[in-house]
Amino acid sequence: MSKDMQIHSTKQSSFEVFRYQLVIDKAFQSDAFQHQYHTQAELKAAKNDIFKSIISENNFSFRSGNSDITSKLMHQSGEMYYFKVGVKRNTRRYKKDFTEEILDNYPNIIVAINNNPQVQKIAIQTNANAFQKTSIVANFIKSSVQKFLKNYNITFAVEATFDSQQFWNIIREYPKQVKQVTFNLISPNMSNLTDSLELDLRSLHGDTNTQKTKLELNAEKDSYLTLDENSSLVNSIVDYSAKGGGDISVKVDTIKKKLHTAQSVKDFNVDELLLRSDDWEAIDNAFRNIMI
Repeated sequence: MSKDMQIHSTKQSSFEVFRYQLVIDKAFQSDAFQHQYHTQAELKAAKNDIFKSIISENNFSFRSGNSDITSKLMHQSGEMYYFKVGVKRNTRRYKKDFTEEILDNYPNIIVAINNNPQVQKIAIQTNANAFQKTSIVANFIKSSVQKFLKNYNITFAVEATFDSQQFWNIIREYPKQVKQVTFNLISPNMSNLTDSLELDLRSLHGDTNTQKTKLELNAEKDSYLTLDENSSLVNSIVDYSAKGGGDISVKVDTIKKKLHTAQSVKDFNVDELLLRSDDWEAIDNAFRNIMI
């Protein structure tokens, strides 16, 4: 190829997508009354506004018990919120005189949140220099927000989204070896997530106040589970989980560790030059077309 025919590629940065749900605790406590919400219906109607008030507060920042975290709300447009999150990492620097020094380094990522009640997604930028896994970030986002939401009797649940075919790929890969499948399902607060769900989690939550429901399928000792891809019931539960409604673990006879669908989180790419531009209006235009 001649020098005049060089092709320039644009470097992309990956974001993994999680779903959050704001589940009302039906055991309505008296401390919620101080926030002017007198019924569960009022609280449910206001849940996204409450979440907004927490993450947009000037003094709000994400916190982790395991690392020195720094965060800042960089931009807000409508229901979209963009944070930068950094973590302290020590860097060893070697000097000309052969001595060395330890410098504080804060590699960082972007976290985008869509607080539309019919979306409720969090996109977390991947950067191994900052965080080994995006699930680490999702966990401390969850704990940071839950600290405030518990005062409103709201549970903040965060789960990875994934392609439902990831589950069926596991089932196909280990024929006659699947001993157990466990669905850890979040009680839904979004009607569009449960349109095709044949298990009535919404009524179950209303009747029992369950926040997370564990459905475990077990084979007999010398047998195995027969999971049919054409089963509308199983598919509806798998699809609900894949949309961020829960986690699925699979125990296979020949493997010691359980296999988790959350290990294959849905992702998308954004131009790295755009992210570095700090042009938040342009960044917002890119994200709002993806995080829907």
